[in-house]
Amino acid sequence: MKFRAVRPADAGTSEVTIVPLFDDKQTPKALARTTRAIVDRLGAERGATGLYNVLAHVGGAKDGRVIVVGAGKRAEYDAERARNVASAGIKSLWKTDAKSATIWVDDAGIGGPRAAQAAVEGAIFAMWRPEAHRSKPDDRRLPPLGTVSIVVDGNVRDALTRGDAVGEAVNLARRMANEPANKMTPTIVAREARALAKEAGVDIEVLDRKKCESLGMGSYLSVAQGSHEPPQFIVLRYKGRRGKGFDLGMVGKGITFDSGGISIKPNDGMFHMKADMTGAASVIAAMGAIAKLKPKVNVIAVAPCTENLPGGGATKPGDVFTSMSGKTVEVINTDAEGRLVLIDGVTFAQREGATRVVDVATLTGGIAIALGAHFSGLFGKPASFVDEVRRVGADAGDRLWPMPLTDEYRREIRGDTADLTNSAGRDGSPIKAAAFIDAAVEEGTEWAHLDIAGTYWSDKDRAYAPKGPQGPSVRTLVGLAERYARP
Repeated sequence: MKFRAVRPADAGTSEVTIVPLFDDKQTPKALARTTRAIVDRLGAERGATGLYNVLAHVGGAKDGRVIVVGAGKRAEYDAERARNVASAGIKSLWKTDAKSATIWVDDAGIGGPRAAQAAVEGAIFAMWRPEAHRSKPDDRRLPPLGTVSIVVDGNVRDALTRGDAVGEAVNLARRMANEPANKMTPTIVAREARALAKEAGVDIEVLDRKKCESLGMGSYLSVAQGSHEPPQFIVLRYKGRRGKGFDLGMVGKGITFDSGGISIKPNDGMFHMKADMTGAASVIAAMGAIAKLKPKVNVIAVAPCTENLPGGGATKPGDVFTSMSGKTVEVINTDAEGRLVLIDGVTFAQREGATRVVDVATLTGGIAIALGAHFSGLFGKPASFVDEVRRVGADAGDRLWPMPLTDEYRREIRGDTADLTNSAGRDGSPIKAAAFIDAAVEEGTEWAHLDIAGTYWSDKDRAYAPKGPQGPSVRTLVGLAERYARP
């Protein structure tokens, strides 16, 4: 699918025209007369201004198909809304044979380039379906879109390029998270990462169990003890500038299936745990986009991958292990395994020279209870870095909500027989999980933790997104890499 920018005066009519309509019902003045009349009629007669409401007019050769997408209040229009409007419009074409489409972009409040980038991301997001393993092709069918025109004023060529790279990265993360655990084992994740590294031209190293043992990753390896699948500690390195060290480290939780281990989960909903490696998928996919965009920044991505299963060799509640940082960990609950792999991933990134580290994980059900499905939890230090991550996320179209992390919570994760305990009760569980990871953050490192357990998956089919994996945080990670690029 190719994208091109078109000025409003040159847009004319097309096979498919997608137009956002705000609550004020003011249509773009440059719309072709026939298209404008259709949009006005749909808005007046059928109330198309409900947020992401999709109304369609199927015309003839003269006016084509016109799709009106409710954009809500104009004052609330941002990158996320621009992306979702475009996605809703393209998603409505799933059952059609459309070969081309034109998306009108409103740059109200966010500027033409950002709105154009968001529209491209949305169009790409809508061109992926989760029904990958259905036997009938019609159940997987997408429109054969070859060209999508973005109607916007100004020079947005770079924005289209960024939107394309980021959109494809989000869909890669969604595709990986959507695969069943027997088709996305730690070894297969490593295979995916190698293919991406080869295509993108980044360095890759995959550490096996023996190498991880030599580095002292007892915390990470404790999770892998119950599975016959070998653990794969994946490391991607992008060097966009000269010099040593890394300006940004990205660490993603890579549990390719989480049964809970000995502390086994209830059956209800356990199948979702195939996507417990969304953090790993996110950092791998983000690295692919970063390599395409070529910012002058050094980035390392770390994805500690394994399964968490019960078995004869599985970790038992009460076992103690030594992490790569040297801190000892008492495992009280084997279902609190994500933090066990993350602390060794964070330590590894720091020892490689990362001065800033952002970890991404489907870590706690508690964050979904606290924030629901619309915001990811944001933790970290210092406060200035947390604020910056939130700003970058908002600009990228990810919704992040800062959560507290104080010494009271750090004291609660002290173990009875070891330095740390991986489980300290249900109250405040997302914060205590973040405090556990913080124990591995060294003095002087800027660190943020994104808990995406509420946003990584949708059980509802929405106008702009189907059920299934949603790919949160990829946009934020790419945005951070660009933020720290040097002139």
